[in-house]
Amino acid sequence: MKSFRFLSHTAAAIVLWNAPALYAQIPFITPEYRIVIDPGHGGINNSHNDDKWNPVTGAYLEPYAFGMSYQNLNEHEVVMDLARQLKYYTDLTLTGDGWTKFQEILKTFSPGNQFERIRLDAVLTRTESWNQRFSAPDVPEVNAPYRLYDFPDPQSRNIMPGRISQINKVQPSLVVSLHLNPAEGQNPGGMAAVLAPGYRTFDLLREITIGQKSISLFRRLPWYNGWLVTDVGWNKFESARADAWVYFHGYRSLKNGSGPWLQRNRGIRYNMVSWSYRDDANWTERARRGGPGPYSMVYRDFRATGRFWDREKSRAELWRREDGEAGYGGDNHFASDELLRFVQYGVRLMEPAKRANGAIGPIQTPFVSTYAIPTFVNAICAYLEIGFLNRDRDRALVINSRDAVAKSLAVGIYSLFRGISLRGNYGPYRPRGKPVNFSRYENYEGGNYFEAVEP
Repeated sequence: MKSFRFLSHTAAAIVLWNAPALYAQIPFITPEYRIVIDPGHGGINNSHNDDKWNPVTGAYLEPYAFGMSYQNLNEHEVVMDLARQLKYYTDLTLTGDGWTKFQEILKTFSPGNQFERIRLDAVLTRTESWNQRFSAPDVPEVNAPYRLYDFPDPQSRNIMPGRISQINKVQPSLVVSLHLNPAEGQNPGGMAAVLAPGYRTFDLLREITIGQKSISLFRRLPWYNGWLVTDVGWNKFESARADAWVYFHGYRSLKNGSGPWLQRNRGIRYNMVSWSYRDDANWTERARRGGPGPYSMVYRDFRATGRFWDREKSRAELWRREDGEAGYGGDNHFASDELLRFVQYGVRLMEPAKRANGAIGPIQTPFVSTYAIPTFVNAICAYLEIGFLNRDRDRALVINSRDAVAKSLAVGIYSLFRGISLRGNYGPYRPRGKPVNFSRYENYEGGNYFEAVEP
């Protein structure tokens, strides 16, 4: 059953104007929004390939991504604790008594006294980590509950939903994914958004690769400074070009961009999740044959055709992943940056000791790559590196100030749906307090865009 999301104020006014006698008979319906809170990782880093099942080759492509560890701390456990606390606060909106408590939190941030009631129906992508669920890391299928992509059950051979498919099944309006980064060298730590560009940016990289556009166009993009370089000795363009190959072909490219790097297969990922944009059942045979079309391994023969590519070229994906309030990155960037600003603002507001210069690390330039969750969901995706686990002040923030961080995120989520006026300035990162325009997705051509992910 789909949740009721909002009642148009205009529609409600027309009803009441034309039928005032029915006023007492019309119940107030609290707007309700489905959100997913995704504490990153959760599984164990086995020595063998155990994630990213590739239907074309019938094998896993990579070991499970365990996440960051530092001393006796693991990213997957720290973000799980934060996610539970955040869900506790969003769950307050589900009951009358809870809403009264939630309003008191809102009043801490805002000079207002009354706030529009909404319900935030939050779902966690996991409720524990592998070591809380299983007794040992060598338990068969220890990573099954935490894999990102769909995978076959070893007994029945049925395809089981991975994390992305489970998110899409919820049909959320918002996904908040929580992670912790490692800091290297002189990196001061802090926090950062994680962004995936859209078709327009990747197609520009494709056109540069085949000589149709100048590389100077890439260097002028706002994405340029944040593009993630993962291969030693590569520059930003070489890394971005390789990411474009992953986006279009499933493989990273060679450093010179002349062809696929066959040892770096990432899979045709939009067909590795269960959703309405997946190709039809015989796509694996066509992919093995290759040739001109959407499975070509030659850029000049590639054709972006099919349901997924129609989606990628759509206005909704431009809104989600390009342009937008923050200048680039669409609503995903705005939502991510806004939640990080709420953490910076809220922790300083609630904990005066954190107002000292340098007590909280900065918001860094977003990390940019062909990330999976921001790409393969229809929801607005706030993918947050909430701190750097190997930096003292970041650990203090996410562990010692966990409650303040969770409250700040909960208020920020409310603001993304309804907006909020804020008290004075607390530090250098004051939130805008503006809502995302969710209604244009809810009223999208052909139906609610958030619900269109279900096959």
